[in-house]
Amino acid sequence: MLNLVMITFFVSAIFLVTYHHAIYPLMLKVVTKNKSRVEPIIKKRRYVLSTEDKKLHCFSVIIPAFNEAKFIAEKIRNLSFIDYPSDRYELILVCDGCQDDTYDIAVQTCAEITCYDLQVQLVNFKDNRGKVAALKEGVARAKFDNIVFSDVSALLPVNSLLMLDSHFKCPTVGAVSGGYQFVQKGTVGEQRYWRYQSLLKSRESSIASVLGAHGAFYALRKSCYEDVPVDTINDDFMIPMNVIKQGYRVIYEPRVVAIELEQVNLEQDMNRRLRIAAGNFQQLVYLLPLLSPKYGWNAINFASGKALRAVMPFILVFIFISNIYLVPIHYFFLLPLSCQICVYSLVMIINTFNLSPKLNVLRLVCYVVNGYWVALKGSLKYMFGLQEKIWTKI
Repeated sequence: MLNLVMITFFVSAIFLVTYHHAIYPLMLKVVTKNKSRVEPIIKKRRYVLSTEDKKLHCFSVIIPAFNEAKFIAEKIRNLSFIDYPSDRYELILVCDGCQDDTYDIAVQTCAEITCYDLQVQLVNFKDNRGKVAALKEGVARAKFDNIVFSDVSALLPVNSLLMLDSHFKCPTVGAVSGGYQFVQKGTVGEQRYWRYQSLLKSRESSIASVLGAHGAFYALRKSCYEDVPVDTINDDFMIPMNVIKQGYRVIYEPRVVAIELEQVNLEQDMNRRLRIAAGNFQQLVYLLPLLSPKYGWNAINFASGKALRAVMPFILVFIFISNIYLVPIHYFFLLPLSCQICVYSLVMIINTFNLSPKLNVLRLVCYVVNGYWVALKGSLKYMFGLQEKIWTKI
């Protein structure tokens, strides 16, 4: 009886892995194949004043900053060059206990003649309160009805606010997430993974809502904003998901892309992925109500995408351990065990000797396996209460 139960769980676990990586993406492709997506026209204003400007939505752009002296000046100048009427958007820069010259540089940059027309509120916390507290302060100070969140190190296209205005004309849209890419391309495996994720986001958005947003650039109606717990790790996921809970759609707009300037080394990338993994597990706990059937496709997308991704490392560990148990029962189970050992061993050898595989498929496999290994450590870190409560520069 025990063997039968173990075989059932083993097969079910393999099905979940297959469903998450293959069946669900294929299902999205089939569902959206003949679904026409009407994309709003993004206006081309070309910095020309007109009477039509008064019809544009107003935005409060909130930027939390912690030790961002390297990029803060360029970010402020970038926002001053946005193609949008200067009286219809503002910048709220929240310096969260910075230990460098971020605030002083921001003051100097705002005084430049090129930034003269930019409406700016500068907030300087003496102590580091955390990113969630910085966002909350920014929202409290916002004087406009729409909120834009962005990172200091991400530059926005000049038409970014015009794009948001086009989407917010639809009353059912509560939030919009722009595209995102690094100024320098990553590894082949990373590039393929990001293209894959972008395609999934587009398809999820076309049938319901995209799950979460890119912290580099997303916006929501101020009326849809809900405070998240102070210990929230992935705020750029939790905040948009609260918009979905209120019955609004969250749209993914890949035509307007934020460019990430900051390049991270291997250690920084590891820390970032550990933090995101811990956040994935945390948000699964916080957002369990979204699995209710009343949310329709949003519930399916959340369960099939984010929820399964959060528990996938544990599923893979279970498959490996249960496979070892099942080998003595029947020689058939030796095949999947051998495949797992070969894949994990190969990735371990590549990592140990810092090899660079020439085959693109092998690079992708390495990226995915390493990603789940980091996700496992990040999830355990969160479960045992070892995740930092205050944000740090990574």
